[in-house]
Amino acid sequence: MRGREPEWHILGRLLSAAEHGGGGTLLVEGEPGTGKTLLLAEAAAHASRRGFALATGSAERLSPERLGTRALEHLRVRLARGAPGRPLLVGLDDLQRADFATLATLRALHRDLGCRRLVWLLSRSVTTAGRPCPATRAGECSEHLFQVLESHGATRLTLRPLPEEAVAAVAADVLGAVPDPGLLSFAAGAGGNPFLLVELLRGLREEGAVEVRGGRARLPRPSPAAARPGGESPCPPPERVRAAVRSRLRGLSREGRQLVEVAAVLGRRFSPEDVGDLVGRGPAALLPAVEEVLDAGLLLAAGDTLEFRHELVWRAVLRDLPAAMRNALHHQAGRLLLGRGGAAERAAGHLVEGVRPGDTRALADLDRAVTEVRATAPGAAADLAVQAVKLSDPADPRRPARVVTAVEAATEAGRLADAERLARSAPARATSPAAAALHCALSGVLLPAGRPAEAVAEAEAALRERALPAPWRERATLGLLYGLAALPDRERAEREALRVLADAGRHEAAAEAAATAVLGTIWWESGRLAEGLRAAREAVGRAEDAGDPEGRACTRLALAAMLTDVRLLDEARAVIGEAAEEDESPGHDACAAGEPPGHDACAAGEASGHGAWAAVEAPGHWATGEVPSHGPWAAGAAALSARAELAAGRAEDAAARARRALDLVQATGARLSGAVAAAVLATVALRRGDLRAAERHADGDDGWPLQAGTAACWCAMAAAQVVEARDGPAAALERLGPLYAGVRERPGLLVADPAAAPWLVRVALAAGDRPGARLTVASAERLAEGAPGFPTVRTAAIHARGLLEGDAEALEPAVKEGVDPWALASAAEDLGVTLEAAGDRRACVRTLDQALAGYQECGAARDAARLRRRLRRLGVRHRHWATADRPVTGWASLTDTERTVSLLVTQGWTNRRVAEQMFISVHTVAFHLRQIFRKLGIGSRVELTRLVLERHHHQEATDGTNGADRPE
Repeated sequence: MRGREPEWHILGRLLSAAEHGGGGTLLVEGEPGTGKTLLLAEAAAHASRRGFALATGSAERLSPERLGTRALEHLRVRLARGAPGRPLLVGLDDLQRADFATLATLRALHRDLGCRRLVWLLSRSVTTAGRPCPATRAGECSEHLFQVLESHGATRLTLRPLPEEAVAAVAADVLGAVPDPGLLSFAAGAGGNPFLLVELLRGLREEGAVEVRGGRARLPRPSPAAARPGGESPCPPPERVRAAVRSRLRGLSREGRQLVEVAAVLGRRFSPEDVGDLVGRGPAALLPAVEEVLDAGLLLAAGDTLEFRHELVWRAVLRDLPAAMRNALHHQAGRLLLGRGGAAERAAGHLVEGVRPGDTRALADLDRAVTEVRATAPGAAADLAVQAVKLSDPADPRRPARVVTAVEAATEAGRLADAERLARSAPARATSPAAAALHCALSGVLLPAGRPAEAVAEAEAALRERALPAPWRERATLGLLYGLAALPDRERAEREALRVLADAGRHEAAAEAAATAVLGTIWWESGRLAEGLRAAREAVGRAEDAGDPEGRACTRLALAAMLTDVRLLDEARAVIGEAAEEDESPGHDACAAGEPPGHDACAAGEASGHGAWAAVEAPGHWATGEVPSHGPWAAGAAALSARAELAAGRAEDAAARARRALDLVQATGARLSGAVAAAVLATVALRRGDLRAAERHADGDDGWPLQAGTAACWCAMAAAQVVEARDGPAAALERLGPLYAGVRERPGLLVADPAAAPWLVRVALAAGDRPGARLTVASAERLAEGAPGFPTVRTAAIHARGLLEGDAEALEPAVKEGVDPWALASAAEDLGVTLEAAGDRRACVRTLDQALAGYQECGAARDAARLRRRLRRLGVRHRHWATADRPVTGWASLTDTERTVSLLVTQGWTNRRVAEQMFISVHTVAFHLRQIFRKLGIGSRVELTRLVLERHHHQEATDGTNGADRPE
């Protein structure tokens, strides 16, 4: 009696009471199949073993004569004879089927005999709402009897569906092996109904549909081709279940059965209006059939809809429909929903099921549904378009357009790898206009994927087609402009942008927005900041007017990058938020918006057709409807948001958003923004003093696409800062060679970070390259002169000049006027070092304390450690440790400093090198190592390395940031 322990316990108490002269009445009710009959049978067997006399049976076999005066007299005489007699169990099943006379006689027996050494066990079937099942006159009388008996002390129990653990136990009992999660998920379709569950498991076993290996039972893993649409699982309900369901349907009227079978096509949940339209009857005419199936317990009322009580029953009904009728009903439902409006997603799913290969009329309906679905669920639209391609005749002129639609929808849904695979599966011998359209679509895939050169090549291939329709020519122009903007060739990008704007009457607003955005970026990098920002704002407005989603996202991200560069962070965050909202996929799939319309609307249909594009297949996961919820530019918005938080001095938030960006890159394939996110993590890690993590992010094997413009400068600096921390300023200078040369021609590259110019000057001076330092200062001052309305640019130039000249008076404005928290702390540190060199110890300590506080507020532990060492040398000590409840031993017992020491030591660093990196003495490093060995119970660096590698072998990078070392 799996899952019936509470009921069994109550029954056991009644039997014990009867053995001691008492007794009682137990009223058991539940849905059909919940185990009432089994409970009565097990109770009778158990009572018999305990010496009870039995009087059991099914109520429908009893008549008033058998339960009349003679039966009453017989029971009365037996009990009157007294002591030698045994206690009695009276068990009657299915009382909802007993007639009025039988129930009246039973009531008389119960009143006259009472419960002296007697246990009454009575059961009946009810629906989930507690109504008799079936809802007949006799059923209503059984409810009256139960109410009367309950008022006289009887206990009423309702058998509920089996809980999950009981289902697992029953499965193990029937199959002789422990079920795996997949099998349990399939068995959940029985809804915890014991009868359905056991029939399902026995049927699977009999049909060889269960594999048992190593004491584990599982369903065979289907191939992708085995996945079935129509709501059917790759493992359909076995014949035993379908036979049981057919038996229940035979008990319905013709109208009731029709209702159930037609409703199954609509889905497990459906509206009465939909099923009424399909059967050609209004709600009033449908009401008797609805009441009948509700009373039979096959359906439930769920708000404004009806639903099948058990998923397994729904699947069994659907499976038993003749395929031709099922497909015809799907087609009818699809056309009905499509004509109704506002239900395109559901309609499309039905149309996929109902369409026959080559049926141009049905395919035209499907095309219409795809167009409507794409506005709210591009992933579902892609899946449906793929099915339309597969069902199209090879000669159908609409087939190429369907592939293009699928590629574009997949791109909008953020499934770039799938979109590219689908586009490249089209044969080269497709007609020229169709091929050009595919080039355009592929260009839109390759740019966010981080392959701008290929995106440009695809756009150029489309533009070479002379007969290219105007809308596709615009799309190709957009691909060309946005692709060129992501490449270093600024001359060509500017030339193309000016050409588009010169032909104002030839191009639409979307192309003009792209051209304006490209020019704004070029002007920004050349140092014309006011013009660049004005153009970026204008591009956003033009893209908004054009109604181009990709353009709105791209122009907003370009504007937000500029605003972040000059630390207008509130506005930058607002624009980033708008870009992220613009790029979010409005839907997941056709099934996400509601209950599946009798099938998975995103699932692949049957393969059909041969010819030019017959090889087009749905990518692997499309059949499951697993679609990212963000489009191709969501990763860019997240990466830029991480940069903004880093600029605000919020390292924790910056790292979290950068990790989110990399997650989106992984999910969508939009690798263009990966470098920025990795640079944020590298900078945060470096500022925290975790050089190992910083190296992993800066020099990882991810192979991020190269960046262009100020983003390229910022990413290059982040990587060089890690090199400088690890290998010294000379190595960093060697890596930064191209950047020093670049800022001469494009000083706007320095605008990406207010600390960029001072850091480049500092590194050049430390490496003995004073000409390089002068070049950087000149570029920063030229940039500031041309951008009087941007304080961060002016402050950076002042900082760089003061650092070059070693002039404390020149550095003071940078400390007073800075807005970037880390750059402000950096300026204060440089001023303090300069004051120390000038012999002004008091001002030096005051300024260094200010820098220390700034670094600590930014979470820049490494920079703070460097300052504390300098202050110690000046005779100033700051307490910087905090007490914490830690274990006595183990990794968790290590302090943050001890963990940093252990990580550096495991990289093969000597104590001296560790001391230099952490800005502490060699003796302090040795002390920390002794503490580490003691807490971890080890005695050598080899053992420490083994422990650290074991701990971090599968650890994902979680930290990341910036900070050049000052000469001590």
